[in-house]
Order: sequence, then C-alpha cells, then structure tokens
Amino acid sequence: MPTASEILAGFATELRFEALPAAVVDKIVLHTLDLLGVALAATPTDFGASMLSAVRKLSGPGGCTVVGTTDTLPAAWAALANGTLAHGLDFDDTHSTSVVHVSASVVPAALAAAEDRGADGPRVIAALAAAMESNIRIGLAAPGAFHDRGFHPTGVCGAYASTVAAGAIYGLTVEQLADAMGLAGSQASGTFEFLADGSWSKRLHPGWAAHSGIVAARFGAEGFRGPRTTFEGRFGLFPTHVGPGDWDISRIGADLGRRWELLDIALKPYPCCHMTHAFIDCAARARADGVRAEDVAAIACSIHPREMPVVCEPLAVKHNPQTEYDAKFSLPYCVATMLVRGHADLDDFADAAVRDPAVVAVARRVTHQADPDSDYPAHFPGTMRIELRTGQTVEYREPLNRGCPERPLDRAEVEDKFRRNAARALPARQAASVIEAVTDLPHQRDLGVLTAALRGPRAR
Repeated sequence: MPTASEILAGFATELRFEALPAAVVDKIVLHTLDLLGVALAATPTDFGASMLSAVRKLSGPGGCTVVGTTDTLPAAWAALANGTLAHGLDFDDTHSTSVVHVSASVVPAALAAAEDRGADGPRVIAALAAAMESNIRIGLAAPGAFHDRGFHPTGVCGAYASTVAAGAIYGLTVEQLADAMGLAGSQASGTFEFLADGSWSKRLHPGWAAHSGIVAARFGAEGFRGPRTTFEGRFGLFPTHVGPGDWDISRIGADLGRRWELLDIALKPYPCCHMTHAFIDCAARARADGVRAEDVAAIACSIHPREMPVVCEPLAVKHNPQTEYDAKFSLPYCVATMLVRGHADLDDFADAAVRDPAVVAVARRVTHQADPDSDYPAHFPGTMRIELRTGQTVEYREPLNRGCPERPLDRAEVEDKFRRNAARALPARQAASVIEAVTDLPHQRDLGVLTAALRGPRAR
C-alpha cells in the first residue's frame, strides 16, 4: 500500500494542465494575482528591508525575481524572499477548515522554480494545482490540531506542498518526489511563540517553507533519499506534531483529483488574522446602524475556545498591542479600529496607528466568551453583543466571514485589492501589466512577461 507521500507524489507527477477543470484554473489565477499584490505591498516595509538585506548576504547571484525589487537571486533564495513578503502583512489567503495559508509558500516556490527552469504557464498552473491541493489536504488530516500544539501549519504543511510545486516543475519522478517530501519533513517548521511579543518569526514561515521545498526537490532529483513515511510513520509529522488520535491520514488521498479542496480557499478583505474578520464585519454593521465608538460601554465577543489563544489571550496584551503584528492578532484592536475609524486597512495596523488612544480606549472595552454555536474550523464565525452607555444592547452575528467560499470576493474586488497593494511598490501602469500577465498565465510560453512586470523600479 502506498504511503501518503507516495500518493501525493503520484498525483503531482501525473497531473496535467489539460485535465484541470476550468474553475480550478480560474481559482489558481485569481489567488496568484492576490498573493503577488500582497507581496508587492510588503516590499517597502521594515521587515521586508531587513529580510532582503539578510537574503542578499546569504545568497549568491541568480536569475529569479524578487517582486517589487531589481534583485535576482538563486531560486531557493528568491522563493524565501517572496514567501516572506507574501505572508508578512497577514493579508494572504486561507483555507478555513485546514487552517492553512495556502498560496504564500507554494506560489513563490512555483514561480522561482519555473523561472529557474524556463517552464511555461500551463506547467506552473498544474504544479500549483497539485501543490495547493496537497497543502490543504495535509492540514485537513488534522484540522486545527497543529494550532492546538503551538505549530503554525502554514510553515509546516507548506514545506511539503512547496516540494510538490518545485518537484512538479523540475520534472521529478514519483520516487524522487516522494524522497524529496521525506526530506521536506525535516525542514517543516514554525511555532506560534511570536504571539508572546509580536515579533516577526511567523512572517518567515512560508518563505522558509518555499525555500525548503526547492532545496528538498533538488536533493530528491539527485537521488538523495528521504523517508517515505514522513507523515504517518512512528516519528513522522502527525505522531510528533499532533499526537495520537487527533489525525486521519486517509483525508490526504480521499477523492484526490476528483474533489478539489482548493476551490474553498478564502481570500482576505482585511490584513489581519482571519479569526477576527467576522467580528470586524459585525463592527462595520454596528457602525452602519449608527453605533458610535463613544457610545459603547462594553463589547462581548463570542468565539470558539480554540481560537482564543491566538486572538484573545492574554487579554491584557490584546487590549494594548504594542506593534502592528500584535494588533493583527488582537480581536479587541481589530473590532475597535473598525468602530472608531470605519475601516481596517494596512495603514490601520502601522505602529503609530496601533497606539492611537481613541482606538486603544475602545479595545479595552472588548471581552470574549465561548461560542457554543461556532463551527470553527469550517468557518470563522463571530457574534458581538454591544452594551451602549444608554443601557441598550445590540447584537450582531456573522456566521460566514466575508471572503469565505459561501461569501467570496469577486474578481473586481480582488483586482481592486491588488491595485491598492501594488501601488505601494509599482506605478499604476506596471501594476496593470501584472494583472494582464497573470490573467494570461494559462497561455504564457514562459514567465518573462510576468517577471519583468513584477520587478520594482529600484532595489529596496
């Protein structure tokens, strides 16, 4: 009986663009555009500058593009840079049930490998289909369980999925790719300890996963052996990172190639943890109904207990975030910025904005409690009860966060989001060229047009 890694390797090596449903191709194109916009928005940031400085010193010359810059680096290092940029603003997509940021690792890995090899657009899309599906299914084998143990599945699952992306583009055999996935298992990493102080380690997780995927694929191509039981073996991923009884390996291969889980990836309307989005929408509805921040005496948010350690605890820290990354994982802050300002955009999470006394004052009025009706991790619902200074109470519930499969962002919204993000790094005409090149990806003979459009006007 084949192992889980052998099943995924067989799927990836056999998959062809011509066999993909049109809806899958359209979904991959849309999410690639969204992700590239988020990465472009991150290039002028302080963490982006720090990361790029380190990568330049670690790597040598190469031919693969770092978005929003004039840098070209070896494939593995370009993938690391682009993956870190793609996730650094926490504005990238999420598959809710697996609780994995899907595109942030696999798109950078696929684009770097394709530019390195000279692959065409259809090959890239087929590789992304296999990689996105693999990423999700690894998470679905233990939905939410990685979080419960303090591991970040975006980094952990993403290392395997990036190996699938790179291996498919480099043309690995089933045996080589299965070995490579075993090697990725020794590089799959990422913990949630950044929540203690709002530091930057989480931003690196999908970048490292993309880097690991290209390294693992290269080693596998050269015959370097890896364990085939990397997922289910005695010391494999699930026994070590999840523990006994909390995972089901059969979910990885169930209806693989027939049921496309990637069609359920959610796009983000707000640049913060997805677990806060339904509550932001509740706050927006309250504001539209005439509720003003100065009228609010207290706000009680009902949320699933498994989400509380990420966005609600410790409450004293969430009431008074010190950095933008603190704020992105603070339910009180996210609710307060919408009530006070009427929006939750990138600039609302800048360090100066986070310390706005008016927003902090409202954030300190927000508490949380367990929601017995939450269906997390299938969705990230939110219920908010607002007590006004008059003694009146109003309640709002969003069972489906905006951007989820049942309430998707349409193409016009995604393109608008892309333009706003890309404007932080590229002129409007160049951003339009990126949209055109990504849209035409299924017909591109190589990535030259796209990578030329993604390069910034100057090194950063």
